[in-house]
Amino acid sequence: MLQNVKDVLIGRHSGSEPTKEAGATAFGMSFALRAGAHATIESASLSLRLHSIWTTDHAADLVATESRSLQALAKAAAKAGIECIAHTPDRDFDAFLGSFVVQARLHDVTILDAEPRALANGRRLIEGSLTQSGRPLIVVPPGYTEFANKNILVAWDGSAAAARAVNDALPLLRTAANVHVVSVTGEKILPALATQAGLISHLGCHGIWAVERRLAVRNGDVAQTLRDAARDQTDLIIMGGIAHGRVRDLILGGVTQSLLSDSPIPLFMSH
Repeated sequence: MLQNVKDVLIGRHSGSEPTKEAGATAFGMSFALRAGAHATIESASLSLRLHSIWTTDHAADLVATESRSLQALAKAAAKAGIECIAHTPDRDFDAFLGSFVVQARLHDVTILDAEPRALANGRRLIEGSLTQSGRPLIVVPPGYTEFANKNILVAWDGSAAAARAVNDALPLLRTAANVHVVSVTGEKILPALATQAGLISHLGCHGIWAVERRLAVRNGDVAQTLRDAARDQTDLIIMGGIAHGRVRDLILGGVTQSLLSDSPIPLFMSH
């Protein structure tokens, strides 16, 4: 049981196959079952504004098909012991994105499919949820349909975002068997006070035993160094989603963007 996780928001967008459980959907239901949490599924069955009569009728058919699929999923979830509701808003993607971010603020964690394309709507959904909801986000790469947290890698650079991610992930860390606090050296100067040892001591106050790992950056690429470290029997990466202000917009940092484009395992992120 994951303590203090009471409700989960699962997002589906037009890239998800409507007749099958996309990775985030199945992963999210597995997570909800493990936590004993309520699940809400929001599906964006339309990504573009459709104007012609034919495309409008076709869009209505897509919405109806997705709605039936989600209702069947909700019934299956109920049989498995998961309280679940599902919605298919009939609206353009921009409107869906705004309402989804608001819904994310009202849930303990949001779960979305990974999207490697930086300009795709799926990535917009990830970035909006990460930077505007104030809640943690799990990004699920293809092939992951079961939540697992036996082996966790904490990407620690002493930043405020990393600290928030660790705090948000405490329910997952408490039930992990192995927690590795990983810092990548040689790319930037790490804080002298918010050290790995300090974090490990803090986690110990929560009854979490963790070990320290320091990795030299490979070819100047922090993201690839973390990817390589995570391939070794890791179930989950916990990391801060770094963003930089630029003309009132939040631009995600290079390591964050790189891992969002290509991560071998699910990412638990907070901003």
